[in-house]
Amino acid sequence: ELQKHGSPDIVMALVGNKADLQEGRQVSVQDALDYAEKNGMFFIETSAKTADNINQLFEEIAKRLPRTPSS
Repeated sequence: ELQKHGSPDIVMALVGNKADLQEGRQVSVQDALDYAEKNGMFFIETSAKTADNINQLFEEIAKRLPRTPSS
């Protein structure tokens, strides 16, 4: 829906949460990477519990945002 109706410059991420629970993994990293690439997203795994990759997620989104020239 976002791709159809949103801004063409939208930044989308597929975020795998609970990266600290590897033994309970439901989706393989490769499947997630493939899905994200196929759908114009980037993929990152995070853990809210340990804070792993939380800052990196937002930094990556910021890097991908369109830049507008300053006046």
